[in-house]
Amino acid sequence: MKLTKITMITSMIILGSLIGGCQDKANEAPTDAQDLIRPAKLIKIGQAQTSHFLNYPAVIEVSQSSQLAFQVSGKVDTLAVRDSDEVKQGDVLAQLDKRDYQSKLNVAKAQFENSQAEYERAKQLMDTKVISKSELASKKTDFEVTQSQLVSAQKALDDTTLRAPFTGNVANVLIEPQETIQAGQTVVTLLSLAKLEAKINIPSNIILRAPKEESQAPQAYIVLDAAPNLKIDATFKELNLEADLNSQTYEVVFGFDAINDLNILPGMSATLWLEPPTKAKKTSNIAVPLTAIGSNGEATFVWVVDEKTMEISKRDVVVKPGVGKNLEVISGLTQGETIVAAGIGSLVQGAKVRAWVKD
Repeated sequence: MKLTKITMITSMIILGSLIGGCQDKANEAPTDAQDLIRPAKLIKIGQAQTSHFLNYPAVIEVSQSSQLAFQVSGKVDTLAVRDSDEVKQGDVLAQLDKRDYQSKLNVAKAQFENSQAEYERAKQLMDTKVISKSELASKKTDFEVTQSQLVSAQKALDDTTLRAPFTGNVANVLIEPQETIQAGQTVVTLLSLAKLEAKINIPSNIILRAPKEESQAPQAYIVLDAAPNLKIDATFKELNLEADLNSQTYEVVFGFDAINDLNILPGMSATLWLEPPTKAKKTSNIAVPLTAIGSNGEATFVWVVDEKTMEISKRDVVVKPGVGKNLEVISGLTQGETIVAAGIGSLVQGAKVRAWVKD
């Protein structure tokens, strides 16, 4: 009998725990699918058919970089940045001890004000013919010399502050606080990562057939080794007209914009895919992978990505009947738009995605 009561009590405790646990789970707020950022395979429209594209190994570089230095010597009073910091144009990067330069400016200012007063007095005396023209000329020379010295002293004081000449990222800081440095010594390397470049070497037979008009340049895009499923639009920028004597290739530079949420840095390896010049502008058909196309029974659709917000939206499209890994889209999409290329079954309207990067 006692055993039965103990068993009943134990059962009630366990049941109560289970009910409480269920209530706790029921009270938990459900995860909003739109708040998740899903990794997804993304493609640019117009880049689905790539079998005829040429490809060349490329190295990523920045389009703008600068090795910054103070124009005056002194002791580093303040170091305001570290490696990889992001800075805006005009931000202070470092500051030298400016006390000596401020003292020199004060002296130069006093000398200038004195010579200015002497020169003005001399001009008045010249009007009454008390002094000669040569004396007036001497006062004028003294005034101009001290004026120049004042400008130089002011510039020297201003040069004790090093500011960012453009918005970018600090690649390397080469000084330490309280270190005494010389004028012209590189202290910070600054890179602009908003605009990037890919340099490749193209053989002469391709250069020979390349269009001369920039508006007729063939389609090109970049694929990073670290992100093989992301295609980044690239545009022709410049061509080195001197060939490499050994390989008979020409260096060509393509430019492209940085991608949100990806740290694309100089020195990274990539592949540049280039449409052969003879095939450029022959067709404007849009083809997308079969895995990017969904159907709800009434309409066929794809998921389009807003590249600014990385939100997705469902877009109805008309697909030309056919078979194969890629299907032609007759209407609903335009060249240059980004869509989700695979795994569309779990997507919802307004969800956010990011480019899937292979580990």
